[in-house]
Amino acid sequence: MPTYVYTATPTDNATPNACDVCSGTFEIVQRMSENALTQCPKCGAAVERVILAPNLSNAGAVKKPSDKRLAQAGFTQYKKSGKGYYEKSFGSGPSSLQP
Repeated sequence: MPTYVYTATPTDNATPNACDVCSGTFEIVQRMSENALTQCPKCGAAVERVILAPNLSNAGAVKKPSDKRLAQAGFTQYKKSGKGYYEKSFGSGPSSLQP
């Protein structure tokens, strides 16, 4: 479930009786199908959802599988050991490849 950020509405920011939850921003975990909160869950002050940019720090990041995982999956790996010459690291293919 996503985490949504809420803050007190601009008219309620100056309210001296705002509780410790809505005096700044706060996060709530909600289902996407649930409606946005309109009141602070603690004191009932008016709040609104803050729209934030998504965290895409790892978007598109692809991890290279380990040699052990490749071998378990039945792949053969060759590593370059000279100009146009490759030696087998693991797998069931020929011991080397050359032109």
